[in-house]
Amino acid sequence: YKMVSLFMQFAGQTTRHKPTLPSHAERLLRARLILEEALETIEALGFVVHPPGQRMSDEHCSLWITDGPTPALTEIADGCADLSVVTIGTLIACGIPDQALLELVDKNNLAKFGPDGHRDEKTGKWLKPPGHQAPDIAGLLNKLGGVS
Repeated sequence: YKMVSLFMQFAGQTTRHKPTLPSHAERLLRARLILEEALETIEALGFVVHPPGQRMSDEHCSLWITDGPTPALTEIADGCADLSVVTIGTLIACGIPDQALLELVDKNNLAKFGPDGHRDEKTGKWLKPPGHQAPDIAGLLNKLGGVS
């Protein structure tokens, strides 16, 4: 968090210390950075993302993924690290400290393994049990003195 904040300051980007919605230009920069790094990581994993309109592999998904280039472990690691930097940078741009947020989300994610939690056979994703409550992110932001 500190190193990303320092990088952002050197790059002339705003770093905030209270939850705040950044300007349109800042949000657009963050969106572009996240998308670029996500697509590079997906390619490193050996896949290609196709935009909507070409073909739909799942009626619930606007993007679809096919096999692509040979996976490369070094590029996967690089992509994951870059994704971490740009997403932590987005939190910094929004004035949200990462540690409290990640602890809240991690605790909530582990609660998905309670009774009736299960793996979706189609996607392989672990699904939360009925009645599972989302983490109270708005409450955290309010506690930090910002907007929800």
